[in-house]
Amino acid sequence: MRQLVKAVQSKRSGALQSESSSAGFFRGIRFRLVSFVLSLLVVTTFSVSFIVVQILDSSLLDSLVKRGSAITQAAAVPAGFSLLENDRLALDNLVAQIKASQEELVYVAILDLEKNILAHDRLDRVGEQLPSLTGESIAHAHDVAIVRGQYEGGDSFEFRRPIYFADQHVGSVVVAVSASKLMASKALAHRQIFTVATFVTILALLGAILISMIFTRPIERLADGVSRLQKDEYVEDVPVRSRNELGMLIRNFNKMARTIQKQKTSLQGYAEELESSYNDIVRILAAALDARDNYTYGHSARVAHFAIAVAERLEFTKEELKELEMGCLLHDIGKIHVRDAVLNKQCGLDQKESLEISQHPLRGAQILEIAPSLHKYIPGVKHHHERFDGTGYPDQLSGDEIPVHAQILALADTYDAMTSSRPYRKGLSQERAIAEIRRCSGSQFNPKLAEIFIDIVPVVSARLVDDRLPLEALCVS
Repeated sequence: MRQLVKAVQSKRSGALQSESSSAGFFRGIRFRLVSFVLSLLVVTTFSVSFIVVQILDSSLLDSLVKRGSAITQAAAVPAGFSLLENDRLALDNLVAQIKASQEELVYVAILDLEKNILAHDRLDRVGEQLPSLTGESIAHAHDVAIVRGQYEGGDSFEFRRPIYFADQHVGSVVVAVSASKLMASKALAHRQIFTVATFVTILALLGAILISMIFTRPIERLADGVSRLQKDEYVEDVPVRSRNELGMLIRNFNKMARTIQKQKTSLQGYAEELESSYNDIVRILAAALDARDNYTYGHSARVAHFAIAVAERLEFTKEELKELEMGCLLHDIGKIHVRDAVLNKQCGLDQKESLEISQHPLRGAQILEIAPSLHKYIPGVKHHHERFDGTGYPDQLSGDEIPVHAQILALADTYDAMTSSRPYRKGLSQERAIAEIRRCSGSQFNPKLAEIFIDIVPVVSARLVDDRLPLEALCVS
């Protein structure tokens, strides 16, 4: 600034002296240093902003795609069975439950092989054809066709997944998810990031005019913060050691970093919403499976309550509790392959029917193998009928060879089965069921887990009596 003032003063004394002073300023090291630092800050700021915008856009789209794929995947299994049985009521019920569980769903439909609507959340659409949504096609994920387009004036993503049952293509499940909420968040994030980036650039221009070698270290700290931000690492506030424009620049960089980290937290919130939606779909699927058996409705939820109570005594982590609960809700998913006539038989099962029932752990494991995200539930589902003495099925595991989730699940499953009434027998009382658990301790059940289970039975049973605790409710929030 002093050089600029001197240049103005020298202009009054003569044109030659003025030209010489101006040329000296533009050739000076300060101008070159200011130009270099300013260019670096502008490029860095907008590069970081561009990278963050790309990350946000990709994450938001990935979140929506995962949600839509999870919904269609969860719906495909029960829909396939209902299509094979030509159970239109079950299809209507499935569509209604899925639509009610997700407020962002635009429509849900089950189609036959000719794209005729067999079930739709709008009943007046049944019987019509449902052509694919016209718009931009997104890369397929796990056999799901994804198209982004306009539906009734709104931006939507349509997910189409073929339904296979017993390796036979029987139809398709179609779900359209509104993109309005996510796109609004995306637009807001863009405005905030580019507003802050522009503001930082303006301050960089003002600060760069007064910059000198003594500001090298603050610039290095700022560049380090930008580098960590670009690598998606946590960025602490860069220390502000001056009150001039450079200090203001650093403060606004810290503000931008906090804004970006806030957006990262928002993305984590979307991930939690996705997990919540996933849990809801699993709960709906478990309820739908239990509803096939007129005498065991709510069985999976009751099993989950007892199992969680045991796991809490064992001081499972929150994530372990969630994993155990989902395994409980899915433990009988293999029974989708069991005929209704066998499930609801009014008397004891013959040898062939017993064999059919005994295949459900393996069938359940095969179903869960379809989705990598469900693989962690396979041990509990596959081995919940193993016995501690090694005489169970399907793999005759014994002792600690049996996964701990399966050991806990076996106790809860057996107890609820004993206390549930069937057409051919009355359910046991709590006292008799506990006595049976104690009798089978060491042979069918892990003795230590059996003692814990016996201890928690009265408490959990009291919570379940008279429906004071909804059977469909999740145990772990």
